[in-house]
Order: sequence, then C-alpha cells, then structure tokens
Amino acid sequence: MPQQNKGMKNQYDVVVIGAGIGGLTCGAFLAKEGMSVLIAEQQSKPGGYCTSFLRNGFTFNVGFDFFVGAERGGMFDKLLDELGLKDEMQFVDLAPPSRIAGSDYNLPLTPLEDLAAELKKMFPGDVQNIDTFFQDCKAVTSEILALAEPSPDLLGIGGKIGVMIKFLFKSPNVKKYGGQSYREALKKYFKEPKLRAILASLDHYDPGWAATEPMKVVGFPAFQYPRGGSQALADVFSNGVKKHGGELALKSTITKIMVENGKAVGVQLGDGSRVNARYVVSNVDARQTFLQLIGEKYLTSKFVKELNNERLSAPVLLVSLGVDMDLKAMGFDGTSIVYNRSDNVDDVWGGDPEKCSLWIMMHSLRDPSHAPAGKATVQLMTQFPYNYMDYWKREMNGTRGKEYSEIKDALASKLIVAAEEVVPQLSKHIVCKDIATPLTFERYTSNSEGACYGWFPGPKGKLRSQKTPIKNLYQAGHWTFPGGSIFAVALSGRNAARLVLKDTR
Repeated sequence: MPQQNKGMKNQYDVVVIGAGIGGLTCGAFLAKEGMSVLIAEQQSKPGGYCTSFLRNGFTFNVGFDFFVGAERGGMFDKLLDELGLKDEMQFVDLAPPSRIAGSDYNLPLTPLEDLAAELKKMFPGDVQNIDTFFQDCKAVTSEILALAEPSPDLLGIGGKIGVMIKFLFKSPNVKKYGGQSYREALKKYFKEPKLRAILASLDHYDPGWAATEPMKVVGFPAFQYPRGGSQALADVFSNGVKKHGGELALKSTITKIMVENGKAVGVQLGDGSRVNARYVVSNVDARQTFLQLIGEKYLTSKFVKELNNERLSAPVLLVSLGVDMDLKAMGFDGTSIVYNRSDNVDDVWGGDPEKCSLWIMMHSLRDPSHAPAGKATVQLMTQFPYNYMDYWKREMNGTRGKEYSEIKDALASKLIVAAEEVVPQLSKHIVCKDIATPLTFERYTSNSEGACYGWFPGPKGKLRSQKTPIKNLYQAGHWTFPGGSIFAVALSGRNAARLVLKDTR
C-alpha cells in the first residue's frame, strides 16, 4: 500500500534516514540543539540491528549479546548523560560476559588475569607469549580510544596533523596490528594451533579482520547488558529524540535523496511525497545510500567502483529458542558460551554447520523479563555465508520457497544438536523457535547481504569519511567512521550531528 505522509511537515532542518542507534543518536543531539529533525525508519520499531522481537511471550535480541562503554565514566555513559538520558537506562554488569568452551576446556573471557592463568596451565610452552598478547590487547584498546575522539572529519588541518602524529608516534600497537589480520597476528604470537583457535573465538570476529578489532574488545575493562534487552536501549534513544522535540516516523521508506546543484535538499518517500531539508544524514547501507537513493549520475566512476568492490562483513545465522527449562538450576548464570567444536581456526570460522564455532546466549538469565515464569531463552548464533547453497535456494524473483525453509530448518537442527553438548536435552524442551538467515537480516535491515558490521574491517582497510561527495549529506552508522558495534555507531551519530552543527555555524 502507498505510504501516507501523516503528521510530517514539508520542511525540516535535518532528515535522518534510518533509526538505528547511529541515526537516533544523531537525531537526538541535533534536536537537543534546537534543530527541527525528522528520522524516517522503514520498520515498525526503531533500533536496526539493536532491536528485539517477541515470540510466544519470549523476548529475543537480534544477534546482540553485550557491549562496552556504559560503565560509570565510560564513553557510552557520558554520551547518555549529554543527552539527558542517563537515568532512563539501566545496565547489568557482566563478569565475564562470555566463556569459551571446547572438548576439554571452559575459559572465562574476563578478567584477563583469570583467562591468562588458565591458558598458561594448558599451554606452558606459550607462557611468555600469552602475557605479551594480553598486554598488547590492553595497549591497543587504550590507543584506539585515544584516536576515536574527535572524528578526523571535525578537525582542521592542525588537528588532523595532531591525530597523524598521535597515530605515528603514540599508537605503536594500533599501527602494528592494524596492518595484519588477526589470524596472522595469532600465528606470530603462538606455537600451538589449538591456542590460536581458542583466541580466534574470543568474540564473533572473523580472524581475517584487522587484528586490532578483536584485540580491542579483549582489552576493555568492563562489559554491560541493557536491562530490558537491546530494544530497551533503542527505545531510550528514540524517546530522547522526541524529548528534545525531534520526530520519528516509523514505517516510512525513503526512496530517493533529492539532489540539486550537487547538494542534498531533501528526500522522497514511498508515496511519492517530498520532504525538504537543509541537511540529510544517512544511517543506512552505504551502497543503498549512494547507488539507489542518490544515483550514479551524481557520483564519479571511481567512487561507484569502490562501493561495488569493497568487501562486506559476514552475516550470521541466528536460531532463537524459547524453552521450558530451568537453566539456572543446571548451573548456567547468563554468561554466554562460545562453543568450539574444532581446534582448527579454519573450522571455527569456516561456515561448515558441522564444525563452526557456536555462540550460545541465554539472556533471560540476565533479565528474567525475557521469558515467561519457569521458562528461558536460548539463542544460537554463528557467522554464516550469504551465498550458502546457491543463495539459500531462493526463487528467481527473490522470494523464499519450500527449499529455503527446508535448508534453514535443517541447519537449525544441526546447531541445536551441537548445542546439546553444552545444554543437555535442549531439543526436548523447545516450545517456540525462530530462524533468521542472512537473507532475513538483509530484508529487515536493508544491509547489503545482511552484513552485520558494515564493511569488512580488513588489514590496512580504511574507514570511510562521514562526509560524502554530496554537499549537506553526511553518513552515520557502521558503514562509516569509527566502524561497527553499538558503542562505535553511537559515537558516529554524535559525530554526524557535530558535522551538521559545524556547517551551520
């Protein structure tokens, strides 16, 4: 059905496309500064990848497990405080947020001292290397945090030179490990293949990524979970937009960014109506932003070629289960478990359902409101190819038929059987089940191929500027600086707001 432009004005200072955390953060900051702001979101709720969904009384997160920076004085904590939202969000401290389990080990991710001690017992020949690795992880985290603010896009020539000096002379670990893959770094550190496989599964990061990505997570001092789940976090930011006078239009698809004389001047909605704006901020997929909403005629051939050739981060397969089990009585405490079924790095991240690493999340133990009384949530997640089985045997017109359903059901069954090595008799207690494939994530988020982290953050990769070739058009979210994760996209949203405000002054 055609959309109706109900309640929208014809003119705003800023239109933000997409109500992911980056877009919501951007909109909230701009509204707080007194600008008229419209955030248009195609789905029926805000959040993007930071959302939750309900099935038969169970609340499931969309692939979210934990995040960082919400501890007192942390970057995320400060950001909430700036928006006047700090008292509206509560967090559960996680210690540890996850454990790494295999055939003969069960290791805590944090504190690092405990993880290091356990690994030293298992691999006495790598004792010194283990200490060095964790020291370097802490150093990488510290250096990245120092480089993350402010955004280079907000700096003048002098400021950019200062950042470059900081990178060249005060960030030796970021410089060293940003140029090699995590797989390469682990090989240089450790002799034991099994130890490399364990450390390759510290978080759901591909070992082909730049080593700084997983290393920076290991070095964070604290991890948190939002009470109420990921949707609660998105709703707080959404309320922040409205609190400061901004508008959020759900079920509103943008079909075109209007460009006149090389400058963004507004957007066109699905019903053909136009909303004018002084500025546009896109929080959606970079390819969609430029190749569909803008159009190649406004872009150089070099820019278009880079967009088409840039590698995407991998999507995931997510199986969400509501179960009639007392997980707490079984000894589980809400700590997620990374279950390695192989001691080979290539198997762990190879996309083989018989061998791949499996992330087992039990969020109802962190927040009992996620499940009905006496029941629990269990989610199984693994990185999985977008082109699996000839693109999941979808029909020529893109629809999903019988073969698609059969493939995803068979995969879910294999993962459930594997998870029973950790959660005994899981398959006998399932009362509801939901299966999300990479195609599901692509459909609901409009991220190309369901990419859950934006561009593939490979060695020596570059983060795209939040400025664009189109004047008065900026980017926010995980497709631009400073990269993926809720923590990073929130900073990206604030940066985008500052870019707009800087231009108005």
